[in-house]
Amino acid sequence: MIPAFSFSKPKMRALATQLHPLFTSAEPFQHVVVEDFLPDEIARGLAAEFPAVTEPIWRVAGPGDTQHTHNPDVEKISCGNVDAFPPLIRHVVNEFYSGVMVEFIEGLSGFSNICTDPSLHGAGLHSTGRGGRLMIHADASRHRNAKLHQVINMIYYCTPDWQPEWRGDLELWDRDCRRCEASVSPKFNSALFFRAGTNSYHGHPHPVESPPGIRRNSIAIYYYTTDRPKDEDYSGFRNYADWRPTRPEDHRRSLFHSAKYAARQFVPTRLTNALAALWRKAGQ
Repeated sequence: MIPAFSFSKPKMRALATQLHPLFTSAEPFQHVVVEDFLPDEIARGLAAEFPAVTEPIWRVAGPGDTQHTHNPDVEKISCGNVDAFPPLIRHVVNEFYSGVMVEFIEGLSGFSNICTDPSLHGAGLHSTGRGGRLMIHADASRHRNAKLHQVINMIYYCTPDWQPEWRGDLELWDRDCRRCEASVSPKFNSALFFRAGTNSYHGHPHPVESPPGIRRNSIAIYYYTTDRPKDEDYSGFRNYADWRPTRPEDHRRSLFHSAKYAARQFVPTRLTNALAALWRKAGQ
């Protein structure tokens, strides 16, 4: 048996109204953090269920467009296979995709016709170990349907008692990637919502310094719309992430990443990404 949990429509409507001004006025791009987002019993249950790094469900994602160790004990790992989720995590993820949550996202952000991706393409469970990091980047629009534009990212943090000295803050950078203008601690049971777009540069470029065995765990959920015009913050559907080196180690590209970077200068990005996916598959 898993604890009964569902979002309350009146409470989420009131929360969206309360947070909308904070979200829309935030810099360097629209975002807001909600602490104690879930009831404590549910939050603790998610943390207890979160799969260990030894589970065979994980894929090593790494720090971005740079060389990494391929060591799952260190690097960022991910799992978007709902069938592999423990029961409470699966239930809560379904709530994150519920009609009540969609209405909350619309009220918070001002975007209309929000839709979800229950296939969790690129979303799901994420975990980074001691020494792992994530380059500053602006997201691809992950959905395979180019008519669906990724507009809002949600990151829910799952590691109890996270300490500031363990680092791992998600940094939000200016559009020229010259400086970090805001940072968000991966505080337990907090949820970060931010506007995805061409200039929404984010990441945690500094290696995590948590004690051995304690990982930076999170659940990532992405929301989409068909109604997103091009503007200064969104150049249109893009099927690749824009990685930006901000630390010396970011410039140490592997052969794979160097080849992908070079190919992108001359080959359409869709073909480049397809070739990159084949290369990864061949190396597994």
